[in-house]
Amino acid sequence: MKRMRSTFKGLFFLKRDKQKKDGSVPVYCRITIDGKEARFGMKKNIDPKLWNVKEGKATGKSAESSEVNALLEKTKAGIHKIYRDIQERENAVSAEKVKNIFLGIDSKQYMLLKAFDEHVEENLI
Repeated sequence: MKRMRSTFKGLFFLKRDKQKKDGSVPVYCRITIDGKEARFGMKKNIDPKLWNVKEGKATGKSAESSEVNALLEKTKAGIHKIYRDIQERENAVSAEKVKNIFLGIDSKQYMLLKAFDEHVEENLI
């Protein structure tokens, strides 16, 4: 079976139009595969002054920056793994499919991602 090559990119950005009362804004993830996008909120807010737009991550050594960057790294690793897994199993990979599996919307992967989410929640509190 011939593999289809696809372009894959995971990127993080701030949703500046959804600013909270404290001035922080939500962090979002955008997955792009072959020019088609899927995006989701990271359930994490950050002070926009701590955000490096070019690098798509928080700057500085503050606890807030470290916490956000750790979450971004885990998310990036997670979506890359899901992307590779789908590519190995089936030919068609879509940004929406990667997002749904990562978020636990795909029932087959649901238990694994639920456990991952609980692990993340426990380590962020």
